[in-house]
Amino acid sequence: MTGVAQVETRLNSLFEPGFTSGDRVLMDAKGETPTPGVLREAPVVTIRDGRDLQRRAGTSRSFTEAGFFEEHSFVLLDHTSAVRDWDNDPATPAEDTEITRVYFPEITSIIRERLLPGARVEIPQVPYLLRRGPNTPNPFYGQVAHQDYGLSADDYEENVAAYGTAEAAEAWRRQYARDDVTGFLVINFWRTVYMDEPLRHLPLTICDPYTVEPRDVISTGLTNFTPTGRPSNQLGLRHNPEQHWYYYPRMNTGEVLAFKNFQCWKSDLRPKLRTCFHSAFDEPHPLEPPDVLSERQSCEYRVGVYFLKD
Repeated sequence: MTGVAQVETRLNSLFEPGFTSGDRVLMDAKGETPTPGVLREAPVVTIRDGRDLQRRAGTSRSFTEAGFFEEHSFVLLDHTSAVRDWDNDPATPAEDTEITRVYFPEITSIIRERLLPGARVEIPQVPYLLRRGPNTPNPFYGQVAHQDYGLSADDYEENVAAYGTAEAAEAWRRQYARDDVTGFLVINFWRTVYMDEPLRHLPLTICDPYTVEPRDVISTGLTNFTPTGRPSNQLGLRHNPEQHWYYYPRMNTGEVLAFKNFQCWKSDLRPKLRTCFHSAFDEPHPLEPPDVLSERQSCEYRVGVYFLKD
């Protein structure tokens, strides 16, 4: 599929064009209650080749990975990790896992040297990552178009409390409120693991946020999903053909896709979208039945970055 300009597929949970709501739209994660405003039939969406986009950008003398990341909020990076065990064993102390000992230093180097060179940042250690695929705690793939955290610091704090604890949310807010902090970013490092061949089963598509009209962003929250039972605070998207969706065909284990999950700045008077809606999707394979494709084994590693005053 490499070199293919685009594919046509359906994306789930997009809202009807023109839909508006004065309140947060609650979406039942179990699918037992229909969501008001969501298109009953998933619309056909054009998904463009991110490799081609990045390849064409790379012909410019001024191209840098950091510049591409800033312009689109995502970038594919060559990166072969030294990690061999991608699964979190609950019996192993967090500080002894390869994620803590090996992957976190690798990702920290990527952030400082390739994505945000020259920026003064603080990167708290993340001791775990989220695995998806057969025989994992998360055998299902997120096949709905979504953005995980909302737009504002309040949105993010609410999500920390919903997925964790009120104490964790308060601790994050204290860190963010420090005088030397100017902003906060969550970068998702998404990759395949344990796969001997390039990915063709349920790859990830991401939407360039700078092609999204602000009026098409819908405040949403998931019910029947968080450990605390509280609704999440995230974003949904109205369907608009002008939105540019991308994917990187045939990703392999020597690559990692970095994209912005959440970003806020204290200087923002009105928070705006700088982060990527995303979803797994069925990549068309007209000449092959689905059961011949190797099931996706993947992980995502979400790392928070505090921007500090110079």
